[in-house]
Amino acid sequence: MVKVFLVEDEAIIRHGIRDNIDWASHGFEFAGEAGDGEYAYPLILKAQPDILVTDIKMPFMDGLELCSILTKRLPGSKFVVFSGFDDFEYAKQAVRMNVSEYILKPINAAELSAVLQKLKEQLDTERTERQNQETLRDRYEESLPVLRSLFLSRLLEGRVDRTEELAARYDVDLSGPSLAAALVHIHAPQERRELLSLSVQQLFEENLSLPGCVCRPFLYKETVALLASLHSEVSIYDFIAAIGRVCSLSERYLGVKLTVGVGTPCATPEELPKSAAG
Repeated sequence: MVKVFLVEDEAIIRHGIRDNIDWASHGFEFAGEAGDGEYAYPLILKAQPDILVTDIKMPFMDGLELCSILTKRLPGSKFVVFSGFDDFEYAKQAVRMNVSEYILKPINAAELSAVLQKLKEQLDTERTERQNQETLRDRYEESLPVLRSLFLSRLLEGRVDRTEELAARYDVDLSGPSLAAALVHIHAPQERRELLSLSVQQLFEENLSLPGCVCRPFLYKETVALLASLHSEVSIYDFIAAIGRVCSLSERYLGVKLTVGVGTPCATPEELPKSAAG
């Protein structure tokens, strides 16, 4: 149901609008009413209407001022204003306040119903598009670890174009003055090695902690690889020592021995295949 809130200082007009539209049958919920903008403001914030219908000329706070304030607080809502003055200046101001419709008094119930129906269709379309975007975003978030692993694998194989763009997209830090690749050998039978790879990857993700080093463990050719960005205060020997600590944890927690080959540090992502090979 699309919620509608009505603000009109003339009680006869307000009650006439409220009582002469069959809200529910048109897919609307009448969410409340008020006689001026100042009194309406806290009620609107509480009701969170999808459509605000308001007169322009009212005491204390007029309709355009109310719309101006609510544009920031209710960015997804639609505003309909009406006035008894055929004044071009009001129309120009209404456009600046993101008002969807400007109606002249006297108000015709059929005209107002048609306007509300049109805005409801717009809101339904916007909601569907937003839900589709959220679904796509959720699916992307779910697939991000796989996409990141594919990117890192291609990086080690020297098969990546637009490296900086893709690194930013997949949250891979390549900013350090030196980069290093490492390959993990899991001492286990082939059939167990494939199952253990995920556990080993997780073990490195949770336990390889080294200030000044950003390390991305990922699945690579039925094993685990590490790509590290080493900043100036961290040496390759510090990185090797941190790896050694995780290898000790693997024997303790997983009962699996690991051997890790660490490549020669390099200065650019393009040199990473040599680091991985070395």
